[in-house]
Amino acid sequence: MGYFLDPTLGHSRRRLLAARSTHLVKRAAMRIGREARYLGTGTYRRTLHRLRPVPARPAEGRTLLDRVESELFAEPSIPHGRLNLEVEDATVVVRGQLDSQASIAEVQEAVRRIPGVSGIRSLLHLTGTPAPNKAAALRASARALEYDGCPHEPPPDADSDR
Repeated sequence: MGYFLDPTLGHSRRRLLAARSTHLVKRAAMRIGREARYLGTGTYRRTLHRLRPVPARPAEGRTLLDRVESELFAEPSIPHGRLNLEVEDATVVVRGQLDSQASIAEVQEAVRRIPGVSGIRSLLHLTGTPAPNKAAALRASARALEYDGCPHEPPPDADSDR
């Protein structure tokens, strides 16, 4: 008590104590206000998210292709060097040659399990057999070569003036 009631320095000590006390009270009030705003905003936003959740957009294009590649090739039993993947909308096109029908079925099932894949178009085939999309063309070519009346020169251009 004598420290603050000292006749020579007591007045300045009391003023310094008042200034420091005021500063500490203002800082504490600012900190409490800032934390209250943070908690209030976070609570408000979490409540809005629960009431109106944002629907997740389905992955498509390059995003879906990256997801399919990363999840499919994480399985060591799938030979990623022998597969070629493409995405059309949300349908995955799988091309390649595998050694057994079981491997083909495994790859197809693994692709179907990936979230975001709506369909799969498999052009997988066994080694030494033509791809499913090429078989009809190869048969037609073989029939054309067997057919004797096939012209040996290309047909005239439809856009020509002749």
